[in-house]
Amino acid sequence: QRILLGQQRGRPPPPVRGVGGMRILLLHAYSAHNRGDGLLVDESVALIRSVFDDVELEVVASDPDSFSYVGVPVYNAKPGRRGWSREYLRVLRNLDSYDLLVGVGGGYLRAGKPVEMLKCLLVMGPQIFAAGRSSTRSVYLPQSIGPFRFGSVHLFRALVKRIGVYMLRDDRSMQEIALANCVRLPDLAISSPEFTDSLSSSDSSVDDTVIFTTRAVGGELPPRVKELGRLLHAANIPVVGYVQSAIGGNNDTEVQRELTGDNPISSEEYLRQGDYPRRVVVAVRLHAALMALKAGHYVIHLAYERKGFSAFEDVGLPEWVHNVNTFTPTEVRAQVEALLHDESVRAEYRRRLAEQREALEQKYARMSEILREQ
Repeated sequence: QRILLGQQRGRPPPPVRGVGGMRILLLHAYSAHNRGDGLLVDESVALIRSVFDDVELEVVASDPDSFSYVGVPVYNAKPGRRGWSREYLRVLRNLDSYDLLVGVGGGYLRAGKPVEMLKCLLVMGPQIFAAGRSSTRSVYLPQSIGPFRFGSVHLFRALVKRIGVYMLRDDRSMQEIALANCVRLPDLAISSPEFTDSLSSSDSSVDDTVIFTTRAVGGELPPRVKELGRLLHAANIPVVGYVQSAIGGNNDTEVQRELTGDNPISSEEYLRQGDYPRRVVVAVRLHAALMALKAGHYVIHLAYERKGFSAFEDVGLPEWVHNVNTFTPTEVRAQVEALLHDESVRAEYRRRLAEQREALEQKYARMSEILREQ
C-alpha cells in the first residue's frame, strides 16, 4: 500500500520544535522497484506520520524517481560519473536544520565482500557519517548490519555509535556490533498495525497452487531451490512464480524464469487480501515472505541471511524457516504437502501467528516512543 503525502512546494519553513510541525529527513531509502525496500519506506513513512501531527518529510534514496509516488522531495544518494549531486551534498551539509533524522530499516550496512563494502561506503557511508556528526537527533529503524570483514567492524562500529538510537532486528547483529545505543526490535514489516491486524484471521482454507518465489544467491539460482522445484513438479503440485525485485543487481526475473517459467503472477494477486483463497508460499527473499504472511498465505522461508531466521522467530514460526544453502529439499516438500493437505497443520500455523500479535504491537509502540522522545 502506497503512502500518499501532500506535495511540498518551495523551501520548507524554519524548523518548529515539538510534536507538531516536525521537519524530518528519511535516510537510506533504496528503490521502490525492489518491493521489499519500497515496503520498508512505506512503513517508515506511516510510522512517522502516526507519531507526529504535522510532518514536512524529505527522503534520500538511491533510486529517487521510484519514490515519486510519495509526493515529497527525494534526493539522489547514488553517485554518478562526476560524484554526488550538489543538491544531495547540500542536504547532508545542512542536517542541523532538521528536527529528526530517521534511517530506513533494511540491511544496507555490510562489508562481506570488497565490492559490497565499496558500494556501501559510496552510497550509505556519507549519510550515516553526516547523521552522526549532526546535532539533530537520529533514530535508525530496525535493520540487520554486517557481516563485517577486512577489519571493517571498527569503522562501522564507530559510525553506528554516533547515531542516537539504532534499532536492530536480529540477535547476531546485536552481538556483532555490541553498542549501548542499539536496541533489539522486530522488522518494521511484521510489527506495523496492518500486519498485526492480519494475524487475527482464522481462515484455514488453501488453494492447491503453490507460489514459489526466488532470487539469485551468489549469482545463481541456489541448487537446493532448483531441486525443490523438481520435487514439487514430480509430486504433481501446481506451482507459479512471483518476481519480488526487478532492479539492477537485485533483478530476480531470470532466476525466477529458470525456476517456474514465464508468466509469474502479479503483485496484485500475490498481495491481495480479503475473500481470496490462501496459498502456500515458498519464498527466498525475506520481504516476499513477510508480505505473503501479511496477505494471509502460509509461508515457508528459505533464508539467505540472518534477518530471515530472526523475523520468523519474531512471528512464532521458527520451524518454517530454513537456510537456503543447506536445507533438505525433501523436508521442505513435506512441509508444503502438510500445509496443502492437513487442515490441523494450517490451524496450528495461524494459532502461532495470532499468539505473537500482542508482543508485536508492543514493539511497534516502543518504536513510536523512541521516535517521540526529545
